[in-house]
Amino acid sequence: TGLRVRHDGQRKTLSASREIVLSAGAINSPKILMASGIGPAAELKQIGIAPVLDLPGVGKNLQDHVDGMITVRSRSTRTLGLSIANLPRMAAAPFQYFAHRKGMLTTNYVEAGGFAKTRHANGLPDIQFHFVPGYRSHRGRLIEYGHGYAIHTCVLRPKSIGEIRLSRDSSRRDVLIDHRFFTHEDDAMVLVEGIKIARRIFASSEFDAVRGKEMLPGKDVQTDDEILAYLRAEALTVYHPVGTCKMGTDDMAVVDPATLKVRGVDGLRVADASVMPKLIGGNTNAPSMMIGQKTSEMILGSAQNGGK
Repeated sequence: TGLRVRHDGQRKTLSASREIVLSAGAINSPKILMASGIGPAAELKQIGIAPVLDLPGVGKNLQDHVDGMITVRSRSTRTLGLSIANLPRMAAAPFQYFAHRKGMLTTNYVEAGGFAKTRHANGLPDIQFHFVPGYRSHRGRLIEYGHGYAIHTCVLRPKSIGEIRLSRDSSRRDVLIDHRFFTHEDDAMVLVEGIKIARRIFASSEFDAVRGKEMLPGKDVQTDDEILAYLRAEALTVYHPVGTCKMGTDDMAVVDPATLKVRGVDGLRVADASVMPKLIGGNTNAPSMMIGQKTSEMILGSAQNGGK
């Protein structure tokens, strides 16, 4: 078993004496499999890749947390931001941090968060909030002048399912990522409700002293349809992709749930968030670490049993 790579303009083959563990994440693990001829055979043929193994689930079942935000200008300059009034504080920040580990550079930017239930929840929290002491007036702006704060709201248990495919460009083989956000109506209803809850939080008396103008989505966006239109235009991923090489026993499963070995291939495992059959209701970092730990235990156990 081996891997062909291109390094410094040269093609090389890296060989493995026992097995290969693919841990490139929910975007690049299916990309590498499909580029190697492992994936939906009909789709691979269409882009000029000779199928080695027809596994229709590779690249399918993409799930991710979709996020919408409310941003408000602040009358205080204590939040993160660029302003003349804040220049002395910004200039002192590096010295405060390196000398005393204090000051504005100690922030992790996401200062608070929480889980909540909308009226659509089925017993478990269905949205997650992240509070940020900074803001943007619109998507894509890299430098923002002034001060503000924001609540990011994401759908914890999305039902919209996307996919990852390879491009036709054989020289690059970039991935085409289609999250298909809001293709399931429930996701839209949950996030619209989440935005309303976030607005109620910012309307509370605790923010009276600092509350300025709402920048996103803005005072003109009030009805459910208007909020959804805003979300369709501005919503972002939280970068928690999973599911594109899912474990299972059905026809769309890619890896064996008992071993995480790619079905139909000897000596190849996948160990990352792509093997999760369903997105969890929270951050994916810790579960991904546990997948790695469990895989290491599987590999050690296999080695002790003579590779079985």
